[in-house]
Amino acid sequence: NSKAVVKVPEQMENGVAVALATQYCTAYYCAHIAVTLFEGDHVLVHSAAGGVGTALVQMAKNKGCVVYGTVGSNDKFKYLENLGVDHIINYQSTDFVQEIKQIRGPQRLDVIFDAVGGTNYRKSKRVLSYGGRLVSYGIAERTDKKGGLLSDLTMAWRFGFLHPILLLMKSQGMIGVNMLRIADHKPTVLQRCLKEVVQMSVEGKIAPTVGGVFKSDEIHQAHQLLESRGSVGKIVVEW
Repeated sequence: NSKAVVKVPEQMENGVAVALATQYCTAYYCAHIAVTLFEGDHVLVHSAAGGVGTALVQMAKNKGCVVYGTVGSNDKFKYLENLGVDHIINYQSTDFVQEIKQIRGPQRLDVIFDAVGGTNYRKSKRVLSYGGRLVSYGIAERTDKKGGLLSDLTMAWRFGFLHPILLLMKSQGMIGVNMLRIADHKPTVLQRCLKEVVQMSVEGKIAPTVGGVFKSDEIHQAHQLLESRGSVGKIVVEW
């Protein structure tokens, strides 16, 4: 749709532009439209070293939030420290639920951004505060699983089930974000996201990380890096 097009500065690198159009638009929608972040909010970003995770961390820090970030390797700790993440958790070696409960006690978290889904989503609900909001924008837990009806039903079971009464009692919000549907049905909203992230980049408020650049005949290597969950920032394929 021609409405969802924004001109980027000539001097902007391809990798940065790609990150803004995908990961940063997703993050902007999650952190500025789906929910509103306030100074002092305690915010958890799952997969914090990834492309969208990096963007969400930067946006949350811009708002003055206390940020918790999960990663699957200690090798990524330094990266998150440089982003300003206040509490870094290796979900492979530490139960993030117990870690957050130790840090926050009964207060729990104000906002959680989840790209993993499945059991991760269900566990995240356990550390969501009264009035908290959980934004789900991916199902990374499914990337290494075979497809099919049984797989879909199993994944749905892992998410757990919600009832509006429970949300009302705790004044909580569970929000799903699918930018493909936004692009299809709300192109002017996507354009707003694009304009804002380009402007934020020009002003230096956000800084996309390009974690790998591959040629078109190396696209299988790009996929392998992404699927390994060892990537940091945006992965780019150039022709």
